[in-house]
Amino acid sequence: MKLKKLQLENFRNYNRHTFQFAKEKKITIVVGPNGKGKTNFLEAIYMLSLGKSFRTILQDDLIEWNFDYLRCKCETESDGESTNLEVFYSNYPRKQKGFKRNDVSLKNSEYIGNLLTVLFHPEDLNMLYLSPSYRRKYLNIILSQTDKKYLDALIKYKKTLKQRNALLHEIREAKFSNIPTDKLEKDLSAWDTEIIEFGGQIIKKRIDLTEFLNKKLEKIYRSISGGKEDIEIKYNTPKGDYAQMLTERRNRDIREAKTTFGPHRDDLKFFIGGKEILSSASRGEFRTLLLAIKLAEIKFIKEKTGKNPILLLDDVFSELDRKRQIHLLKSIKDCQTIITTTDKESFKKLDKGEVSLEFVKLE
Repeated sequence: MKLKKLQLENFRNYNRHTFQFAKEKKITIVVGPNGKGKTNFLEAIYMLSLGKSFRTILQDDLIEWNFDYLRCKCETESDGESTNLEVFYSNYPRKQKGFKRNDVSLKNSEYIGNLLTVLFHPEDLNMLYLSPSYRRKYLNIILSQTDKKYLDALIKYKKTLKQRNALLHEIREAKFSNIPTDKLEKDLSAWDTEIIEFGGQIIKKRIDLTEFLNKKLEKIYRSISGGKEDIEIKYNTPKGDYAQMLTERRNRDIREAKTTFGPHRDDLKFFIGGKEILSSASRGEFRTLLLAIKLAEIKFIKEKTGKNPILLLDDVFSELDRKRQIHLLKSIKDCQTIITTTDKESFKKLDKGEVSLEFVKLE
C-alpha cells in the first residue's frame, strides 16, 4: 500500500495543505522544531485510516481556530489501483461526520480498512504498563483494520453491553423498591444471549492475534536486544463456559449495575524471562518490547490483508539508541514510512544508500 497524496483543509494548523509523496522514496522524514505541526501531519493520516485522532477524543479540537469544519483527503495506490479517501467533520450548524471512498459515502465501519496504518509514538509505552483499557484498545485497532467480522462484533457488543448495563441498573432499582423483577430478568436473559454471541467472537479473535504475536515476538525481540530472552504474551480472560459464568455472576452484576465479565474487562500480560514486565522490566526492555510488538503487528497486517501498512513514527527515534534505530530502519524497508523528527542530521548519518529517504522541512 502506498500513500501518494495528502490534502488537508482546516485540520489543526493546516488551513490549506497539499503534499505529494515522492514515488521513488519509501521513507519520508518530516523535520521541524516543536510546535510546527509534525505530529498533526501524522494525526491527519491516522484520521484517514481510522476516522479518529490518536491524541484526543474531542473532534472539535481538530478543527482550525475560527472554522467550523475540517476535511482530510488522500490518494492511495494498492496493486496498481488508485483510491481516493476522505474524512469530513463539522460542528456547525450541527455536529456531523462523513466518510467517502472514491466519492461514495460510507459508514465508519465500512470505511475502516481502506488505509492500513501502524502508529508508533512515545506515549505507546503507556500501553505496556498503564490501564488494561490501553491494551484492549490496541487489540481493537489492529483487528478492526484487518477483520470486518471482528469490527461488526465489537460494535454490536458495545451496543448490547450498554443496553444490558442499563437494564441491570433498572433491576437493581426495582429490587430496592420491592418491585417484581421477573419481566426485567427475562429481558436480561435475552441480552445475555446476544452478549455471549458477540463477546465470544471477540475473545476468540483476540486469542488468535495473541498467538500470532507470540510466534513472532521472541525472534524479533532477540534480534533487537542481541540476547536470548524468553518473551511471552498472555491474553487474560476468565476460563470456563461464557454462558455459565455470566449466569453465575448475575446477582453480582445486578448489585453493581454493570457487567463484570467479558472482553470489555480482559487484559494482555507481557512476560520477559518468565517475569511479568510490570514488576521486573527496565525502561530499555520496555522500549525494546514495544518496538518488537510494532514490528510483529506489521507482519500480522501483511498476513491478514496481503498489504504492507503505512507506518507513522512520531519522534520515536529520539527514544532509541543507534543500534535500535538502524534495526528499525532495516526492518521497515518494505513499508512506506512517515517519520517526524527535530534532528535531521541523525537521519543523514543513517542514510547510507540502503534506505531511500525524502526530507520535508516544516518552518
